[in-house]
Amino acid sequence: MKLIATEKADQNRAILDPWTVVHFSSGLALGLMNIPLRWSIPVAAAYEALEQYVERRQWGQELFETAGPERVPNAVMDVAVFAAGHWLGGRWNATRR
Repeated sequence: MKLIATEKADQNRAILDPWTVVHFSSGLALGLMNIPLRWSIPVAAAYEALEQYVERRQWGQELFETAGPERVPNAVMDVAVFAAGHWLGGRWNATRR
């Protein structure tokens, strides 16, 4: 398994791909909106589970334009960077005076 996707064919086969930035940004946005982490993480994890189901179907691979389902390390990293983004958003909000 690759660490970083360097081309479209690596999407979901590497731990980090362009979608990693989207997950981080989503976490950051929810953190900035003060959505509690105890709500956000289960939603992010549920999305990853749903994505696992969908990408195992031909129509799901066409929808997401992938050659196959996301690998588990990629899904775990997506949730981890989501949480990191959420944490950063919360820290930013804590700096207001």
